[in-house]
Amino acid sequence: MNYSIFDVDGTILDSMEVWNTLASRYIQSLDRIPEKNLDKIVSEMSLEQSAIYLKKRYRIYKQEEVIISEVLNLISDFYKHEVKLMPGFKDFITHFDSMNVIGTSCDEELVKSALKRLGVLDYFEDIMTCSKVNKGKDDPGFYLACADILEQKPDNIFVFEDADYCIDAARKVGFKVIKIKDWRDLNEECINNCGK
Repeated sequence: MNYSIFDVDGTILDSMEVWNTLASRYIQSLDRIPEKNLDKIVSEMSLEQSAIYLKKRYRIYKQEEVIISEVLNLISDFYKHEVKLMPGFKDFITHFDSMNVIGTSCDEELVKSALKRLGVLDYFEDIMTCSKVNKGKDDPGFYLACADILEQKPDNIFVFEDADYCIDAARKVGFKVIKIKDWRDLNEECINNCGK
């Protein structure tokens, strides 16, 4: 039996395109002009961190919770009706003998709705979000909170991620990390070798 933590956006779901322009689109929805590199600036932030940044930088006179809600409203239909699985993921997860949790900075309800529609929600024991533990995915403590759900030590858990800063955070505390580029290239031998 394996134990695994799976990122969602860019790993399970083919959703990075919508996230890569979301901050700019939100600022534009407020009739303001986003700074040129805004989306890059917030790309490694959790939703909460992004909301704090946007509120301060653009002098938005709303609570952070309201900003997050408005941002999520911009993409909720995409998750509920459009987003697709990354190629090869469903085949991989149906053949991978593992107890799994989700570790994501995305909103739990959006993730649930997408994974349920796509037929893979039942492969996961739980969904851990940055909001639940008040830690970003750049914080090794986020991955340790995911490990608590699995009741395993980091060196007995695979972390499937696509973002380098997340990979670095998980490796710092001893997780076996696999950087996902294409699920169709992964097999049991590859997992056992590249997770070290």
